[in-house]
Parts: sequence; structure tokens; C-alpha cells
Amino acid sequence: MAQFDTFSRQTEKPLFAKFLILLGLTLVFLAIGSSIGLVVFTSMTGIPIDKFPEFQSNPTQNPNAWYGMMVLQMLATPLPFIGAALFYWKYVEKSNIQSLQIKGFASDALLAVILLVIGFMPFDSLFIEWNKNIHLPEALHGIETWMQKSEEAAKELTLFLTKFNSLSQFIVAILVVAVAAAISEELLFRGVLQNIILKKWNNPHLAVWIAAFAFSFIHFQFYGFVPRMLLGAIFGYLYIWSNNLGVAMFAHFVNNGFTLLMAYLHQIGIVETDIVETESVPWSGILISFVLSLFLLRWFYLRRNT
Repeated sequence: MAQFDTFSRQTEKPLFAKFLILLGLTLVFLAIGSSIGLVVFTSMTGIPIDKFPEFQSNPTQNPNAWYGMMVLQMLATPLPFIGAALFYWKYVEKSNIQSLQIKGFASDALLAVILLVIGFMPFDSLFIEWNKNIHLPEALHGIETWMQKSEEAAKELTLFLTKFNSLSQFIVAILVVAVAAAISEELLFRGVLQNIILKKWNNPHLAVWIAAFAFSFIHFQFYGFVPRMLLGAIFGYLYIWSNNLGVAMFAHFVNNGFTLLMAYLHQIGIVETDIVETESVPWSGILISFVLSLFLLRWFYLRRNT
């Protein structure tokens, strides 16, 4: 917990009050970013804001739709997350960004992060399949129907945004979906939320899992909730054990970037597997993934004081 040595100026507000302030700031920044994003989107595509729901059901008809959606994605989520996190950290916690410990790291840790994140994917697919098949009680059928429709819409948007017609589209996707998402989400959920919980309760595991829960919840994709929470927990432990938010950001980037890379390589015919559509993994692959993930997590844990 060396990252808290420089937090002497932190405020002593109750934790619940901090949660509410952070949530309120995030919602305000999201509202502003989404509003600006929609205005820019309409100027790029010529689609009126009131026709946006119709566009979402069939986005391929507009030639500028892909770039418009990428700009909207950037303005609606990563930039607001960064704004809310930095505003909270400076004006509520009264601290500076250096206290979050965003640093470079050695090449052996870089390689270990890549192997861990990619190696964890087959094991995580087990939870993806299980989570996808969860059914709510009959009394909650209406909620389940809404969740299924939301999940299907999110899947269609993902498929649309991962169909690259050119190398430039792939690069834009890397910048928005991998780089910006990794920086913004780790800054907000691990850098700010996880830290304020750890500072208050001094319980690393509780801080990691609450932040991971919030990270998964805010995506509003409930049929992928558990696997995303597990991934968030890995990012959280990497941050605590390395005392370096840059490690968590890089891990997040590898997760998103690898998926985009594999999708692009499939579309240009270099690899046969469509990682966006593939869901089932052989049990042998799951077992190897589990053992490799444990080994690498233990490697980071044993290095936590170095």
C-alpha cells in the first residue's frame, strides 16, 4: 500500500459520501459528453438526434456511420470518465495524479501482463458461457426480456464497430476502444474508486472486488457481468501488487487490443478464428488457461514488494 504514502492531504469525508460525489460527477460528465457526442455524430452523419434509435437498429446504411459512432463512443465514455476521475481526485481528495503511481515498468512485467491477459481468456470464456445462460425467476420475466434486448443491441453494436473496411478504421478502433478505454476506465475504477475504498477500509480484497463490481455494472451488459468483473479484479490486483496504475492500464489495453487485432486479422484472412463470435473453448484449453493464470498472478504477488 505504498501508493498511499503521498495521500496526506486527503479529505476525511465518509466513504458513502465519497461514493455519491464520485457517482454524481461521473453522471454529470457522462451527460455532457454524450450530449456533445450526439451533436458531433449528427453533424458527421446527417442523422437527426430523434432518429438515432432507428439508426442503431440498422447502422450500416449510412456511409459515415462507423466513424460517427467511434467519435460518439470517445466523447460519451472515455473522456467523461477521465474528466470525472481527475476532477474528483483534485478537488475532492485534494491530491495530484502523481499519487496514483502511473509509471513505466520492466520488460519482464510487460511480457507477464500480455501472457496473463491473453492466457486468462479461455478460462474466462467458461464464465462467459455460464453467465450467458442465467435465467431470472418468472416474476422477473420483464426485466429479463429487457436485459436480453439490451444485450443483443450491445452485441450488434460490437459487431458493427469491429467490422473494419480499412487499416485506418482498425487504428481508430485501437485508439478509442483499447487505448482510451484502458486509460479512462482504469483511472476511474482502479485509480480513484479502488483507492478511496482501500484508504478507508484498509482491505485490498474488498477494494478490488467492489471496484470490479462497479466496473462491470456500469457497462450494463448483464449477461457478461461475471466475466467482466473477474477481469476487473485481475486489473485491480495487478495495480495493488505492482503499485503502478500503468500496469493495470496496460493489461486493460492488451485485453481490448488483442480482441480487435484478432478480429482484424480474421477479416483480412490471416487467421481463421473469429474471436468476436467464438465462445466455446475445449476443457483442455480452459485447464491450461487456469494454471497459467494462477502462475502469473502468483508471480506478480511475489514481486509485490520489489
